[in-house]
Amino acid sequence: MKVHEITINKIEGEGNRYILVDGGGEPVIPVIKYLKYMDNIGRSVNTLRSYCYHLKLYFEYLVENELSYESISIEDVAKFIGWLRTSHKSEKITTIRPINSVRSERTINTILTCVMSFYDFLDRLNMYENGLKEASTKKISSRNRNYKPFLHHISKNRLIDKNILKIKETKRQIKTLTQGQVQTINDNCTNVRDELLIRILYEGGLRIGEAIGLEIEDFNIIKNTIRVKKSKTAAGENRIVFVSEETMNLFQDYLIDYHANEVDSNHVFIKLQGPNKGYPLSRNTIESMIKRIRKKTGIDFTPHMLRHTFASELHAKGVEISVIQKLLGHAQVQTTINTYVHINEDQLRESYTQAIKNRNTKKE
Repeated sequence: MKVHEITINKIEGEGNRYILVDGGGEPVIPVIKYLKYMDNIGRSVNTLRSYCYHLKLYFEYLVENELSYESISIEDVAKFIGWLRTSHKSEKITTIRPINSVRSERTINTILTCVMSFYDFLDRLNMYENGLKEASTKKISSRNRNYKPFLHHISKNRLIDKNILKIKETKRQIKTLTQGQVQTINDNCTNVRDELLIRILYEGGLRIGEAIGLEIEDFNIIKNTIRVKKSKTAAGENRIVFVSEETMNLFQDYLIDYHANEVDSNHVFIKLQGPNKGYPLSRNTIESMIKRIRKKTGIDFTPHMLRHTFASELHAKGVEISVIQKLLGHAQVQTTINTYVHINEDQLRESYTQAIKNRNTKKE
C-alpha cells in the first residue's frame, strides 16, 4: 500500500490531495470515494492527508490477514487495535511479557475514529451492511460523561452512544524546548527562509499549516504583527499574533533576497530552487528540513513543539490564560489550560516558596 500525493494548482497554492494505491499500483476505490466525500464537505488538506495514511494502515492489516473490507466484523476491528499496538505485524507472533505500544493510545483512537467514519460512509452508500457501527457502540446515560454541558440537568437522562472499542488514553506530557535549544535550532538553519519559519512558529505560536498559508500582505512591518487568515479552527482565523522587530527585519531581508524580482507568488514561504521554484512550500519540504536540523543538533523536536514552548513560556511569565487562548486561536480557554499550560517542578517550588514567604510576612 502506498499513498500518492497529487498537486492541485501549485501556483495558487490550493494544496494537495491524496490517494491510496494497493501493491499492484491500482487505486483503492472505496478509500478514494471516501476522501473525495471528505474533501467535498470541507475537511482540511491536513485531515485528508492523515485519513489517507490511517486507512493505508488499515488496508495493510486487511491484506496481511487476508480479510476483505466488505466483510469485516467487530472482532476483526478489535484485532486491528492489537495490530496497531505491537511492532509485530503478524498474529502468529506473540510475546511472553507485555511490551510497550509502538503507538500512543490517542493515536490509535484517532486511527480507529477514521476507520469507523469510513464504514459509516460506506453504510450510507449501501456498500457495507454488517452493522459495524451499531455493534461497536452502546447506549449509556449522559450523566456518566466526564464533561457536563450547559443545561445538563435537562438532558441528563438522555441516552448517548459510546464507542466500546475506544481505549483509555493516558494523560500525556507535552514536550517543550528550552530557549537555548530554540537558539541552537535557529543557528543551524541553512537559509533565511527556514530561520524565518522557525522564528514565526516560536514567537507567534503558529501551527505549521497556518505558517505555510501566510501571504505577504499578512505582515504589518510597522506594528510587528502577523494576521493569521487561515487556520485549523474558526476561532484561529483572522487573529493577530506578534513577533520581534528582529524577526520582522529578517522577513524584509527574505523578501528582498527571494521575492523581489524572481518570484511571482504572494505566499511567503516558497520553494527556493528546483523545477518548482517559487511554488508554495510543501509539508514534505518542511519535514525534510526538520530532519536535517534534528540530525545536526541532536535535538528531537517537531514544529508543533515550538508552539507548545511559546504557550508555556507565556504562562510562566504570568500572562493571563485568556490572552494565551486568543494568541493560540482556541475557541475554549479550557483547551488552552489542558493542552498547553505546563507547570514544571521549578515553578511549583518557586510558587510554594513565595507563598510561605508571604504567609510568614503577614504573621510578623
